[in-house]
Amino acid sequence: MDTPNEPLVDSLGGWSTLLDQIVARQDLTIEQGQAAMADILAGRATDAQLAGLMVGLRMKGEAPAELVGLAKAMLDAARPLTLPAGTVDIVGTGGSARRRKHALNVSTMASFVAAGAGVTVCKHGNKKASSTSGSFDFLESLGIGIDIEPDHLERCLESAGIGFAFARTFHPAMRFVGPPRSQLGIQTIFNYLGPLAHPGRPAFQVVGTSSVELASKMAQALVQLDVDRAWVVAGHDGYDELTLSGPSHVFDVSADGIGEMTVRCEDVGLRTVGSTDELAGGQGQQNVEIFSAILSGKEKGPKRDIVVLNAAAALVVAGHVETLPEAVHQSIEAIETGKVAQKVEDLKVLTNT
Repeated sequence: MDTPNEPLVDSLGGWSTLLDQIVARQDLTIEQGQAAMADILAGRATDAQLAGLMVGLRMKGEAPAELVGLAKAMLDAARPLTLPAGTVDIVGTGGSARRRKHALNVSTMASFVAAGAGVTVCKHGNKKASSTSGSFDFLESLGIGIDIEPDHLERCLESAGIGFAFARTFHPAMRFVGPPRSQLGIQTIFNYLGPLAHPGRPAFQVVGTSSVELASKMAQALVQLDVDRAWVVAGHDGYDELTLSGPSHVFDVSADGIGEMTVRCEDVGLRTVGSTDELAGGQGQQNVEIFSAILSGKEKGPKRDIVVLNAAAALVVAGHVETLPEAVHQSIEAIETGKVAQKVEDLKVLTNT
């Protein structure tokens, strides 16, 4: 979408019209959402307008068309990134109450495991906004270089089969969103846009959400954003990933439409946890210690299992294996044979040279 000097929202009635529409619980169209985000990214929206949009959409409930419109504007403004064919992203929307207390960086750890098992992974993420540890807080604590340019990331993907796209690097215009979002300190539509606005537009995605309702909306948005295949999952007890605490609901997005299924960890050879405390993480360095224990074999309990389960989902979605039980087996094997640990070491070298 073009971004002329005149605000695009003005051609649709202005910010007051859009915000009145949201307050009246009327959904924005794709065009309205795209215009609003284009103005935000061009610095043409005030902090008050942006805060009003975030809070208003949260209270009304975000619609798939709004997610699509805002995501399209983000993709239009993003720095380009070319991914190898078959690349998969594993990402959660974040923002849940559990992540604000003791986030375990499941999707980031699972990215290394999936890469160790043989698929190319490029995870899109950021530092923490409303959790104890964002993916890039964890990566920084792990010793991975995070401030790398797009061509550097492309070399990492080609050489190591894994890389991480820092949202601040690829979406520099999002600097206008950061301060009001951090000041609000609540889950907003921007938690949901990250998975939809991967600059490399990967063919395959595993997207975690904190509710079945949100998962359904994200799945509908991904259909309109032309992903080849994605699993959009809502874990039991509000986890934004496949979990061990109970059944996880999955929306399977493909060219055939959207299918639905339930994943139970006991059906794939993993143990159900008695308490969600068994899945607790913490700050970036605490999560590094947990991940190190998983890779060394000292941790073979629930924390390893939840990472393995989500890595397995990526293997299935990317077409690397057909069934989730086989994918779980391959993920565990990748850890035990040292392939995952080698991916970590390879990426440390590649991102710091």
